[in-house]
Amino acid sequence: MSDMAMLIDSTTCIGCKACLAACKQENGLAPGNNYLKMIPIEFLNNHYVRYYAHVSCRHCSEPQCAAVCPVGAIKRSDDGVVVHNELLCIGCQVCASVCSYAAMRIMNNGIVGKCSLCKERISSGLSPACVSICPASARVFDAKEKVVRLAREREIEAEKKGYKAKIDGIDTQNKVLTLLPGR
Repeated sequence: MSDMAMLIDSTTCIGCKACLAACKQENGLAPGNNYLKMIPIEFLNNHYVRYYAHVSCRHCSEPQCAAVCPVGAIKRSDDGVVVHNELLCIGCQVCASVCSYAAMRIMNNGIVGKCSLCKERISSGLSPACVSICPASARVFDAKEKVVRLAREREIEAEKKGYKAKIDGIDTQNKVLTLLPGR
């Protein structure tokens, strides 16, 4: 799985929030707890633009959250997935304060939670729950080279439709890339 990656394409997301519901269900999260967040963004750029920014763990190649965790509850596994051991977590929330993507969630019990890329599903040959449910194919999980190629193709298609798009994270070893409308 080390060569796998996820694309979150905000240029095709319809804002249905099926990914959020699938994540909650797959992870058995209590009401009020979420690993994913979706923020509507609106602006004018010769025309009205509305898209949904997805906030979740990017599974960074050098996760700052792991570097600052005083008990070692966060680790980047050999396959590149940044995992959080809730049993070790003491709830100090230092990891949440350093996350560049605001992806660490404070759960109702005070312990931090985060996306695991549905590591168990992936090891069984399935896609992450948020990917498998997306009706607009705005989330794609595949070999990183295919994901990068698809992101570039979609970036070109967005520009043909008259608006700019940019790929965030394409030059990193992070496991999650995003395609965002530009201004």
